[in-house]
This record gives sequence, C-alpha cells and structure tokens, in this order.
Amino acid sequence: MNALSSQQLSPLYRHEVFRSRHADETQALVSAELKPHRSHWGRGAVDASFYRAGLGPMSLCILRYGCEVDIEPDSLDDFVLVQMPLRGRAEVRTGSELVQIHAGQGAVISAHRPVKVKWHAGCEQLMLKIERKHLNEVAKQAFATDDGPDHLTGSNIEFETPFRLDDGIGTQWRRLVAGLVGLLPMPGGGTYDPQWLLHYEDNLIRYLLCHHPNSARRQHDGVRRSVERTDLQPLHRAEEFMRSRLAESQSLDDIARAAGVSRRTLSLMFRRHREASPMEALRNLRLDAAHAQLARRCAASVTDVALGCGFSHLSRFSASYRERFGKLPNETWRSARLC
Repeated sequence: MNALSSQQLSPLYRHEVFRSRHADETQALVSAELKPHRSHWGRGAVDASFYRAGLGPMSLCILRYGCEVDIEPDSLDDFVLVQMPLRGRAEVRTGSELVQIHAGQGAVISAHRPVKVKWHAGCEQLMLKIERKHLNEVAKQAFATDDGPDHLTGSNIEFETPFRLDDGIGTQWRRLVAGLVGLLPMPGGGTYDPQWLLHYEDNLIRYLLCHHPNSARRQHDGVRRSVERTDLQPLHRAEEFMRSRLAESQSLDDIARAAGVSRRTLSLMFRRHREASPMEALRNLRLDAAHAQLARRCAASVTDVALGCGFSHLSRFSASYRERFGKLPNETWRSARLC
C-alpha cells in the first residue's frame, strides 16, 4: 500500500477547518487557507473537506473536493507544495509538463512555476506546504561547503514535478511524513518542545532536498565537482612526478615540492583519494609499471625490469609483486610473449 492509512493520518483528521457542499464557498475557503485561485467545476457533487495543522514553517493539509474540479493558482509564490493522493487521482500541469498523480506517485510543485491541477472526482490528497523562505535556509545549510553556504544563488529552487512514492526513497519519505503527523497535538495530550519539532521538520525538508532532484542540489553538485577538480591538481602533479622518475630515488619532500603542497597536505590527499600514503602509492605505481613490462617481456630479464622501475632489493620486489598481483614476477615473465 503506497498511500498513508487513515489510522496513520488520524491526528490530522482531528484538525478540521471546514466542510462545504457549495462550489463558491469552497473556492473562497481554500483560497483563504492556501492560495487565491480560479476554479472550474466539473462532474459530480461538491463534497469538500479540508484539514490543516501547522507545526512551524511547514503545514500538513488534507483536501477533498468530491467532484471533478480544475484549479489554477498561477504560481504558488511563497511556498512549495508536495501533493500525495490518498485516494483517486489528479493531473498536475507545469508549463508543458503534464504529470499524472495517484497513490504511487505524487508531485512537488515549485513556488515560482505556474501550475494547473485537475482533481478527478473522489480524489483526496495529503499535502505539505513548505514556506519558500525556510526551504531556502535549510538548503543553504544542507548544501554548505567548506567555503560556506553562499555558493547557492537565487531564491527559486526548482524541483522535478513527479515524485515517486512507491520506491525506496518514496517509502522512506512516507514514513517521515507519518512520523510528523504523529507529532501533532492530540486532545488532552502533551506538547513537544518547539525546537525539537522544528528540527524534525528541517530533517524532512533536508530529505526532500537531498533525495528528490532539484536545482539547489544540482548547483551544489556542480560546485563540489569543480572544487574536487581543483583540489586534485596537486595530487595529479605528484603522480606525474612519480611516474616520470620511477627508477630514481624519491623522498616525500621531493614529491611534496613537485606537487606544490606541504608533506601533511600531500599525505591527507593521498589518504582521501587513493587510500594509501604517498610512498605506498609510489610503490604501487612502480609495481604496475613492472607488471606491464614483464607481461610484454620488454627487457632482458626480471632483474632489469625491477631495477628499471626503482626496486633495488629483489626479494622485497618479488614479495610485493605477489601481494599485488597474486603471482611472482618470474611467472608473469614466463607466460608473456616477446615484444
């Protein structure tokens, strides 16, 4: 079952805002609660109900019209709306994109994009209304880099509209939403600490930002890749220096100077990106070069290959070679074809 159950949503159903059987009254009430809009009523009798509870910068709503109706709010402006059908189906059009939503697929409607929604008769939806200003604040925290959060530009985060609710990400999302519904105040019950509730809401928003495709995440990923490319330049210089002098003695100081960084920075980079120390990486480069030469018999003997790749101690070379390739140098040599 992909939709949340009535039992899971029972705390929200206790927060009834209105019921109506009149089209004009329903439009006015929904406009006051969510966003002014135009309505075009279709088949069926109006049997509307609306439930809403706010825990901070996020509101939980359940809306039913009963009949078929087209809703045109233009753009939402101040908030992002996540729509999740509980029963029935609807259609969401943003620009030229038309998305069918049902119990297995919802929609994330960005604040700045003009939208039209067609509710089919019998459709009932759970909706999360997230204030755009707070969404942007959480995005800056979620996608902050070591240089700070200011790399995110603009205040309009654009989400992909369809939101699958029946895969792994959607299943976890529904669990988080059900948890938020469970935190709503119950008649005669206690209340939760406001800061703790805000923290839970922020985690829910973070989950949406990190797991549902959107412009803020794409921008962050682009900045991160650019930073990583810049960060890797000293590493590449170090490796190029190593490869060009495999037969020569190389110290950590020599390699750090060639890379243009300190010994400590060089060591941290190799640990992070190569899972080895610089000297271990140098040994592996030498072993790989030796393996390639032995496999082609491009030297007079195994000893010549070892010496040409910087190994002066032949027994250590043989042990390291077997550890890396699972065989001795002589075995590779014997099975190789002549160049």
